[in-house]
Amino acid sequence: MGTGNREKDYVLQELEKQYPPKVKAMYEAVLELFASGRELGTLKVSEITAKAGIGKGTAYEYFSTKEEMIVGAIRYEASKHIAIIAELIEKGQSFQEIIFQGLDMLEATTKKYNGFALLEKILSDRTITGKGLLAGLEKQKEGCAFAKSMTVKLLELAADRGLVQERNVYKVWSAILSQFAVYAFFLANREFMMEVDQEEARQSVYKNIIKLLN
Repeated sequence: MGTGNREKDYVLQELEKQYPPKVKAMYEAVLELFASGRELGTLKVSEITAKAGIGKGTAYEYFSTKEEMIVGAIRYEASKHIAIIAELIEKGQSFQEIIFQGLDMLEATTKKYNGFALLEKILSDRTITGKGLLAGLEKQKEGCAFAKSMTVKLLELAADRGLVQERNVYKVWSAILSQFAVYAFFLANREFMMEVDQEEARQSVYKNIIKLLN
């Protein structure tokens, strides 16, 4: 196992220590059920706890509603990716290495959750569950300040090495997210883009981000 993988494993282990074992088990169960193709509207607490190997009543010791549990699971999954990127930024990794690590995680997530399937389920679900989940996600504002701080540090890394001139955090987010969205579309539609090599697509993402930030 390479040094990068060992560092990634360490970051994830430290992050997971923040969650009680039963909460972590329920989050993992929710994510596994999503990955298997389950719909939000039909997901039951009893099904989640059974998957987690704990009693149904235990869920309500930690969560008030099913939506709260699902929001927590989504945040748990996102926090793992954010923690890895934050660690790379703190260690002063190159802008390119950080972007490529982000693409690696996007590839893994796309494979695990069948492209945009998870996001589509959340946005298209018209049940109380779907509305409750969106409302729960909307309340999660505290992560924005951290994301902004992390973006500023990432920008400083790139600027110090003469890669970018842009200083507006919103424009940085727009540039990176737009190119990641394009790459996600590429991953989800590989069968229609066989003429495009995956490494070529990755390099294009990085080059386009640099262009957008100059």
